[in-house]
Amino acid sequence: MFHWQILLGLAGGIVGAIWGAGTGGDVFILLAGLAARVIGTCAVFYTLFLCRMLGAGDIKLMALCTGLLGMGPGLLVIFTGLFLAALRAAGMIWQQGSLWMRMERIGTFIIRSGREGKLLEYPGREDKRNILRLGPWLFLGYCIWLAGRYL
Repeated sequence: MFHWQILLGLAGGIVGAIWGAGTGGDVFILLAGLAARVIGTCAVFYTLFLCRMLGAGDIKLMALCTGLLGMGPGLLVIFTGLFLAALRAAGMIWQQGSLWMRMERIGTFIIRSGREGKLLEYPGREDKRNILRLGPWLFLGYCIWLAGRYL
């Protein structure tokens, strides 16, 4: 996800919040809430970024979801998207027959991180065929949220 896409989404959300709030102190409260949700989401998922389990664009997109939709609906969108992505990843693992290799990889990662006393980069990121893009799954979670809200 490109920075300009995130900034455009945030600008649209800010304009929508100001438009809906009218004038007065409500605008400041809405913008402070938006900023708190965005920063909080980034802080929560930052550890996964350090291990290279999530990309920065994925985290920015999640922050955009919670910032613009609110904490409850945003988390519902995020976790629906993560659940659908996990189902797809399980399908990929089953199709490739690589369950035991992946279990060994995560076990080694946990043991090495514990021995060295710091978070390490998760092994296997150089294999591009195993990378699952999270953006489309978050979008699907958003579509499911919209369908549940308006249907």
